[in-house]
Amino acid sequence: PTYYQWENFINYTKDIKKHTLSAMVGMSYSQKRYTYIYGSYSGNDSDLGVEVDDPLFYYFAYATSSASKSLSGNEATYTRKLSYFGRLSWNYLGRYYLQGSLRADAADTAYLPEGNLWGFFPSVSGGWTISEEPFFQPVKDIVEYAKIRASWGQNGSLAGLGSYAYANVIESQGYYATLNGTEYLYGYSPSTSGNTDLKWETSEQIDLGLDLRFLRSRLTFTFDWYQKKTKDLIVTGITPSTVVGVDASPVNAGNVKNIGLEFELSWKDQIGDFKYGISANASTLKNEVTYIHESLSDGIDGSSIRSYGTVTRFEKGHPAWYFYGYKYTGVDPATGDATFEDLDGDGEITENDKTDIGSGIPDLTYGLTLNASWKGFDAVVFLSGSAGSQILQALNITDYATNKLTYYFNNRWTEDNKENAKTPAASASNWTDYLTSSGVVFSGNYLKVKQIQLGYTIPSQLTKKIWIDNFRVYVSLDDFFCFTNYNGFDPEVTGTGSSQGMDNGRYPTSKKMVFGVNVTF
Repeated sequence: PTYYQWENFINYTKDIKKHTLSAMVGMSYSQKRYTYIYGSYSGNDSDLGVEVDDPLFYYFAYATSSASKSLSGNEATYTRKLSYFGRLSWNYLGRYYLQGSLRADAADTAYLPEGNLWGFFPSVSGGWTISEEPFFQPVKDIVEYAKIRASWGQNGSLAGLGSYAYANVIESQGYYATLNGTEYLYGYSPSTSGNTDLKWETSEQIDLGLDLRFLRSRLTFTFDWYQKKTKDLIVTGITPSTVVGVDASPVNAGNVKNIGLEFELSWKDQIGDFKYGISANASTLKNEVTYIHESLSDGIDGSSIRSYGTVTRFEKGHPAWYFYGYKYTGVDPATGDATFEDLDGDGEITENDKTDIGSGIPDLTYGLTLNASWKGFDAVVFLSGSAGSQILQALNITDYATNKLTYYFNNRWTEDNKENAKTPAASASNWTDYLTSSGVVFSGNYLKVKQIQLGYTIPSQLTKKIWIDNFRVYVSLDDFFCFTNYNGFDPEVTGTGSSQGMDNGRYPTSKKMVFGVNVTF
């Protein structure tokens, strides 16, 4: 494919006494062009003179004189998007701020049906720099800067739609015999349900913030409270109760609400030639599905563990794509089978006993950055982590030890370990139920040292003699240390989307030792 984007915009600023006004208008156009070419090569077995089923001659037919080549393709197809946007800003004495914007986005009919091509997404924000007010001056020696912020806005997404996924497609289903049995006709039937009501997915966010700087800007603090609502969430691959016999087209399935707090605190200072700084940040998140389409009132099934059943769901009143399964209560000492909580009290373990057993969305994410420099030397240490999430482990094995997955092997039920077993016997009769239970859900908390870097910059009075402005060498340890109780490979590397928090054996983050040189001429 080929892709190009064309953008035009114009800015205008005007000062009127103590007021500053600015405006911006623009447009954007993007296009992707696809061309498909197909080739084939067919051999003729009759020219071989050997048994066709002989494995030594499987591909010789392609070298015969009667082998034929074919080449075909499709003319170019296009997908396009068009946007218009504008912004107005007002500022008074660097004290009061107000800004409004509007964005209009259009997708072509490869993404959305006619009538729903356009989406309109406004936003507005304002700020008040309190530290510029006369009444604030008595405390300005301590609190150098203080600003209150507020904003509300919307933006749109098509979540990777394309290829006319909303369309009601009629496809050939092959030859079918007529009544007389001597003629055959092509048969056609719908392959997708179609959805002419499909529209833009919209995210709407409210943010309230506070910025503070203390002690000649050496200490800074930022605080934000936000609420983000995703409306008309686009979901594909679902099976509504109202659709039978064909694949369901994408639908605007529901709404999701996210609420959280964000903090950032930093300190930087200099003592002679020694400079140093420390910065910490943290954010909280509460995620909940607040609405689901009427045809999906029982929820939307998400990802599965092989053929053992669905283990994630999208359902009102729960986090998006929460873990769905049985509550594991232990091992039956007599049989080695897994035991589960009978939630409906009918004396049996059935699908009705499945429930919310965790979520891959963390409640808290955080980071810490330390940096220092002295003369030509510099150092950086960066840490990050999360807490409050769970990981559903979908790669467990109990009949032998494999790498780090010895938890299932060492704790399994055996004839010699009946009373203290934590995991079922390898031959447990309900082993597949265990794989869709809280028995394979673990804490995803972790703290990683993402980077430790040391560098040295050669003095410029030496490098300029060879026409080099800057010459820096460094060594870095990336993702070398991880502190976690998770017994899998990497708590940071899990699935996304409907597989959020699932560990299917994805390749873990590699530990890296890097040596580098930065040269500026």
